[in-house]
Formats: sequence, structure tokens, C-alpha cells
Amino acid sequence: MLENDYDIEIITTYKFNEKPSFDFNDNIKIKYLINENPTLISIKKLLKEKKIYECLKELIRRKKLNYLAKKKNIKEIKNLKTDYVITTRIYHNELVNKYLKDNNIITISTEHNYHNNDKKYINKYIKSVSNFDYAVECTDELYDFYKDKIKGVKVVKIYNAVDIKDNDISKLDNKQIISVGRLSSEKGFIDLIETMKLVNELDKEIKLVICGDGYEREKIENKIKEYNLENNIFLKGFLKEKELNNEYKKSSLYVMPSLSEAFGLVLLEGMHFGLPIIAFDTASGARNLLKDGTGILIKDRNIKELSKSIVSLINDKEKLKKYQEKSLKVVKNYSIDVIKKEWIQLLKEK
Repeated sequence: MLENDYDIEIITTYKFNEKPSFDFNDNIKIKYLINENPTLISIKKLLKEKKIYECLKELIRRKKLNYLAKKKNIKEIKNLKTDYVITTRIYHNELVNKYLKDNNIITISTEHNYHNNDKKYINKYIKSVSNFDYAVECTDELYDFYKDKIKGVKVVKIYNAVDIKDNDISKLDNKQIISVGRLSSEKGFIDLIETMKLVNELDKEIKLVICGDGYEREKIENKIKEYNLENNIFLKGFLKEKELNNEYKKSSLYVMPSLSEAFGLVLLEGMHFGLPIIAFDTASGARNLLKDGTGILIKDRNIKELSKSIVSLINDKEKLKKYQEKSLKVVKNYSIDVIKKEWIQLLKEK
């Protein structure tokens, strides 16, 4: 978003893959502090296989990496020569808060996690930004929650932006649902598999595509096999942008089963392609985006209600078109052009 206006360097702790998951222009520098993947070996798998020695060895390796990571981050922060520092998580907030001594550098934290009323997390976050110039919150809910709690720091609301060059939209002519995200417990994909079991009892033609990877993949695969849903649910793994865009366009409905989600960028990606949205209301991001009837919010993580809503909506072309129009209208507020203006305004304040 800012690559043509500023010199940008991304400092990232670990090198998980040979290339980043996202495409960056050559003028953006990326610096890896450690050329190693800290989670390459699964602790759970070693424990399951009763490889105790290997498990202890892996735990020691990770502890050493954690120590090295902190040491290298601190050194990097102390030696920064820049106009602005933008952080994306509490870990880096705390280090910048403590070790950055150059008062000429503008410090900006960005909060993308929903607190779930966890007092320990809330206090930790507030303390971590106590010396910052700005705290950027990405939703109305986070902004309203923190604006009076964080003292001496300017709390600002700037939404995340959708940056997709492909402007084709779904024809809504397939009985395909899509859900995108990391295969981890907080994303709620097991509940979505349970939902698809009920959906299949009502309409066997409906398919689900899940795009993403993570430590729960094996558990999800086993659940799909347990319910004999191999012909209805497809795990696509991590997809590059073009492939993912094609899956969005082939789908007629986006379903987000997350337990917690501060913003829900994937919902906006789905909306960009004109997909109607159904989500559980436990996710703050879904509540924010769908609060005015833009999509369907399911209360209390009611799987039965979710399954009925999916079957009803995907078989009603008129309703699908109605929700598509709403999605396309809402997503305009999150375009690169709109959000970039807000960032430029913030950066030019001081």
C-alpha cells in the first residue's frame, strides 16, 4: 500500500519458507533474523510416537531459538535508523517499548487480535504500548474498547485493506462453499466438519472447500473420514493468490466458523468476489462486518442452525443475489485507495 511513498523494510524473526507466502515488490527489503523454522518438528507427533528423547531434544532446540530470537530482535531495535516503526504483535510491542531509545522514531502498534475479555491479555497489551505514539485498532469494536483505556497514546481506528487485482465475481451457480484460514483450533474447522455432516443429510450436492494449512490438518482429515465426507469436503492446503481467487469465484457462499477473529480479512476477500457470508457471532470481525444484515450471523455457535442456513441460502438464487449485492457494497469501504489515505494522514501527523 505504501511501497511507492516510503522506503520499506520488513524485519521478520524466522524464515519459515524459502520465499514469502505473499508477493512483494523488489523495492521492499525483507530481513530474516534467523534462517530457521522453529516449528519444523511437531512436539505432538513426537509425544504420540513416544519418542521422549527426540521430544526433549526438540524442546531444548526451541528454547535456544527463542533466546536467540529475543537477543537478535533487541539488537535490531536498538540499532534502528528509520522514521517509523510499525509492530504487529505484543511480543514486538514489548521489545520496542523497552529498548527503542531514539525519540525521533515514531512508534505505531497495530492490534489484530480480539481480547475475548481476557483481563490478563488486555493489561499486557495496554502495558506493551505505553511508550508508543500511536495504537492502531482495526475494528470499531477494538477502537471503542481501547480508546479510553490506553493513556498517553493516540488510539486510532484504521481498517485492514483488501488488495485483490482480480475483479471478476462469482456467478453463484455452484453448490460450493469456501472457507479460508489456518488449520488451528481457534479457526473452528472441526465445527464446520460437524456442520457439513448435517448439511449432507439435507443436501448431498453441497461441497465444501477449505483453503489453508496448519497443525490440525490430520485431525480434520480423520473427522472427514469418520463421517464419510471425502466426496463433499476438500482440503486444498495453502494456495497462491491466483489459485485461491479461482476457488472464491467457483463458490457461491463463504462460511467462517472461527471462535475468535478480530477483523476477518478472509471475509472481505470473499465479499470482493461477491460471495454471501455466513459466520458465527463469536468472531468479533464477523460481528463488525455483518452487523447491518450484510450477511448471516449464527448465535451461540449453533451448528444445527448453521447447517440449515447454508442449505436454505445456497438453494435460493434470489437471496444469494441479494447478499451478493450487499457484499459488493460493503467491501468498497475497505479498498486500498480508501485505507491508504488514512495511513498517509497518520504518518504525516508528526
